[in-house]
Amino acid sequence: MKITEGSFEVLKSRLSKAMDDDSEIIDEIEEARKQGDLSENADYSAAMEKKRTNDALIRDLRSQIENAEVVGNPADNSVVAINTKVKVLRVSNNKEKVYQIGDSISTNPDLGIISEHSPLGQAMTGHKIGDTVKIDCRVPYMIKILDIQTID
Repeated sequence: MKITEGSFEVLKSRLSKAMDDDSEIIDEIEEARKQGDLSENADYSAAMEKKRTNDALIRDLRSQIENAEVVGNPADNSVVAINTKVKVLRVSNNKEKVYQIGDSISTNPDLGIISEHSPLGQAMTGHKIGDTVKIDCRVPYMIKILDIQTID
């Protein structure tokens, strides 16, 4: 999975927090055990469920970190890639829009940050200024790439 350095740091931070939370959850389990019969102990059941959920999160974050391919800014800003800002023209209505191509961690469509794995991101990746690209989605449309800039 290709991710930016910033997203890699976010994953490491989330893992650190989840591991800190794990210590607190273990304390909650120990406190609940002191209440007696575990078969009818709602606090114990809740703490154990919290522990299972947190353990799954830790496994997922570790896997993402282990499988991450950290990418920097592209050497060639004439091609759409992660860490580029792309100005496009929607051919059908002549409207311009700017998108930032991010990784799957940093996406925020409301801010125009899309993943390279989204239909739009996949279609644009590898294309150059002047290329007209078909976007395959529920209602396909065409865009023309007007400008590409590397994100600092």
